Amino acid sequence: MERGGRICMETRLTAKFRAAGPKVMYNVRQRQAVVAGRTGRGEEKEMRTEGEAREAAGRGASPIALVELEPGRSMGKARCEPGWSWQVKEMPDYDLWYAVAGRGSIAVNGQRHPIAPGCCFTLRPGDRIEAEQHPDERLTVMFVHFQASAAGGTGGFRAPDCRVEVGDTARFESLMGRLLELRDMPPAWAEAEFDCTLKLLLLELYRSERQQPLAGRSTLRQRELVRTASDRLRQGAWTAADFDSLAAEAGVSQRYLSELFKRHTGRTLKTYAAGLRMERARLLLAESGMPITRIAEALGYADLYSFSKLFKEHNGLSPSEYRRRAPTTISTK
Repeated sequence: MERGGRICMETRLTAKFRAAGPKVMYNVRQRQAVVAGRTGRGEEKEMRTEGEAREAAGRGASPIALVELEPGRSMGKARCEPGWSWQVKEMPDYDLWYAVAGRGSIAVNGQRHPIAPGCCFTLRPGDRIEAEQHPDERLTVMFVHFQASAAGGTGGFRAPDCRVEVGDTARFESLMGRLLELRDMPPAWAEAEFDCTLKLLLLELYRSERQQPLAGRSTLRQRELVRTASDRLRQGAWTAADFDSLAAEAGVSQRYLSELFKRHTGRTLKTYAAGLRMERARLLLAESGMPITRIAEALGYADLYSFSKLFKEHNGLSPSEYRRRAPTTISTK
């Protein structure tokens, strides 16, 4: 929102801000190589949205690999005035333009999109913009201009889709707010934090892209149910009785809670809990002096035999073999 006589919290970042702190660069190629080795090309393609596959094929770029993000010409938050409109013949840089409240429409290079709360537009250099708001539902927007460059002349930046409905609006708005706070902070490390925070915002958009094609996008309450339950599970709520208790506290059936887990994590409630329990077992074997029988008992397994059998199925080693091979094993002598 750069024109139209609006009142907004807009600022130029000073040269001192730009020069402060080291560049923060993320080389995720090693991680990608590991993932590719585990999943194979076919599964890797399945993990992409149609838009991601199209862009990656055209540019050979991963979302933020080897990309440096720097502040653009302005950032701010504004409630648009009555009669507001916005016209840009050619965008000079990238712009994340997020609708907090209100409704309207925006045309990007002639293609019109609805503006609604929770949607974010990624505008690219060279884009032609025309936007207007509904006369009875004035817009409140947050925006941040930025520049993206590939480090070392390799890789590239794949911007998110033009319009994305943000999945977790509370988190997204918090991150946007943090970027705006950087304008008033001392310059030390500010540019590094800008890079980190903006990358978190972009990752939120990439995740939301993947979720949008799914039928029935999750509500905020559903996401909170999964978060609360997963936190309890991480604290040791792994039994069938615990599952009933979790569902009762959430005010839903255990079956429905399991369906939510499947939607959000790719695993049912039972499978998710089993994975956490096995994760804890590996940690205790490697980093504690507890006897294996005590570990099995503490984690709620029926007996040592059941624990050993399940552990070997998941890890390819018996608990005692795993403990011997673990580099951080604590001596039980």
